Amino acid sequence: MSEESEDHETNAFDVRLADIRAAVMLRESGSMSFEASIETALAEVAAEMKVGRSDVIRLALNEWLAMRQRAPLE
Repeated sequence: MSEESEDHETNAFDVRLADIRAAVMLRESGSMSFEASIETALAEVAAEMKVGRSDVIRLALNEWLAMRQRAPLE
């Protein structure tokens, strides 16, 4: 295995680890605030789906993590 290949694998691992850490931090924070436009969008989506705001955030994080796991790293 070449040094360049090892560096790419290390960088890919670091990116994945950073993604997971960020998602865990967001998911575990009980109360978070966003810009007004995002809060409005969250409220609208939550009302449309008939779920709570935190459920919308949780769903979005789960989808984001799933998408990141499938996406190839450059």
